[in-house]
Amino acid sequence: MRNGVTSYSVVIPARNAERTIGAVLSALASQEPAPAEVVVVDDGSTDRTAEIAGEHGARVLPGTGVKYAGGARNQGWDAARSDVVVFLDADAIPRPGWGAGLARALAEYSGAVIGCARSFEPKTAWGWVAYIQFETPYLPFGKPHPRRFVSSFCLAVPRDAPLRWDESYGGEDGVFSADALAAGFRLVFDPRFQALHDHGRETFRDLRGQQRRLAYGLARLGPVQKEGVHKRVLARFPIHYFALLRLAVIYRRIRGVPELRARFLRHFPRLVVAEWTLGSSALRYALRPPPARGQQGSGFR
Repeated sequence: MRNGVTSYSVVIPARNAERTIGAVLSALASQEPAPAEVVVVDDGSTDRTAEIAGEHGARVLPGTGVKYAGGARNQGWDAARSDVVVFLDADAIPRPGWGAGLARALAEYSGAVIGCARSFEPKTAWGWVAYIQFETPYLPFGKPHPRRFVSSFCLAVPRDAPLRWDESYGGEDGVFSADALAAGFRLVFDPRFQALHDHGRETFRDLRGQQRRLAYGLARLGPVQKEGVHKRVLARFPIHYFALLRLAVIYRRIRGVPELRARFLRHFPRLVVAEWTLGSSALRYALRPPPARGQQGSGFR
């Protein structure tokens, strides 16, 4: 505790993140309360990620081999010193007020696993499609509420929780959520604080890479996820993408946000194409599902 506020360490798994890591660390330094420490785990980068992180005052840990995002998080977790560990992606830039929102959530939901909201600033039509297709479950609107899944994009966990990440990339946060629920932890999504997801996916090729990773993760999670039988069935029989059923769900979610509603309608033809291509990736993994734990040659790195 520092001045009555639970201290927190931020752990950032980073691989070739020189484009965004500086902005993430600068944003963290401006928060109130600021993190007690920031640990960047360099997961085999070949660019200036580690150098930039060190210049911004982070404690940089060289990865012990390439263990993917899950293994890098575990390494940082073991090195963290605060009461709470906040896992933050290397392209998740905390917005103003993020630190205060985190402190409020930790006070209100002590001992829980807490995820924050996302914002996004696309620059192209396909960037907007990527946002609408994947990011709308994490909109910064509404009140905190329990969930059966929280994203590793921004996730606060008690340091002494008897949990660890599956050492993989693609669906590892779903495995973690299932393990946390099995261990008796509450999962809470709090949209009152947010980070900007600057993932830089602005082309159709970028979108396809994102779709392949998502499809891989969903297929992995079928046997272990705790979100309901329907998710298990859809992981095995992904016809909902081809029938465009998800677009109706997405539209209902965003229809109260004028800008997003307008973007949805403007980019509807591209969204149709994106659902079909996502379905093609999901079908591939449905026919040959990857193991629920551990990494299988997925080609995302």
